[in-house]
Amino acid sequence: MIKKYWIYFLFGFSVIVYTVSTVMNHKKAQRIEAKALYIGNGWGYEILIDKKLYITQRNIPAIPGKKVFTTESQAMLVANLAISKMKKKDGLPIITPRELDSLGIIK
Repeated sequence: MIKKYWIYFLFGFSVIVYTVSTVMNHKKAQRIEAKALYIGNGWGYEILIDKKLYITQRNIPAIPGKKVFTTESQAMLVANLAISKMKKKDGLPIITPRELDSLGIIK
């Protein structure tokens, strides 16, 4: 009979520990955001993690040269793609020319 109560106690305790750890991990979740960056002859973007600068992209990634985005919306499309890649895995996002083509950035 006493063993049965210990099993209930351990089960309840493990549920509490799991719940507390889950809540604490959600509080530690990073806030990732993008901002358009006007460069003078075009657009780029910045990616911030918890309001700290993480990436500054002053030109279109994955293509040679220093070509800038022609519109703010183009820059934000690629920035949001980069953020979605960052959320799927840790580290720097890699943007490919194929992805830029599918977004209509390059042709």
